[in-house]
Amino acid sequence: MRLLRVSKAGVALVACFLCVACGKEERAHETNDVIETQDEKSSAIWLRANEHVDPALWLASREAGRELAESDPAVDKMREAIVAARAHFLESHRMLANRTAQIGKMLAEDGRAEDYAGILYELADIAKAAGQTQTYGELCQHYYNLRHKGATREGALSVLAERYKTQKQFR
Repeated sequence: MRLLRVSKAGVALVACFLCVACGKEERAHETNDVIETQDEKSSAIWLRANEHVDPALWLASREAGRELAESDPAVDKMREAIVAARAHFLESHRMLANRTAQIGKMLAEDGRAEDYAGILYELADIAKAAGQTQTYGELCQHYYNLRHKGATREGALSVLAERYKTQKQFR
């Protein structure tokens, strides 16, 4: 019996050593793996917390597909949308920009590209109707799921408005 316990402990120790020896392997050769890089701020995958970039400028540049100037009207439009949305969501301006870029990309990949500022305004309206601060990422996911399943923009927003306004009744 004692020999069996030592054997199990020995096997576990060897397994740990093997895992440590593996290091940081890149697995890009596997079909489900994607290695994303960050070359320029305009092509950055995420706006990171340690970056000192205006989220509105970053998001507007992402949507445009090129670096925009701070004075570009699209940046002002995006800034207004982020500020309006921030009042109804728990996330920071940076996270609102990140999630909007994410859902915008996902919708575009589905052939349902939408205006980023419009997404912010529409989902903020749903959160506002709920009467309490919401989680933007969660609402984005619900919206995307509906759109991905074939709902029109108006149909998805209508379904979400109905779902979320019931929260106001139970406060």
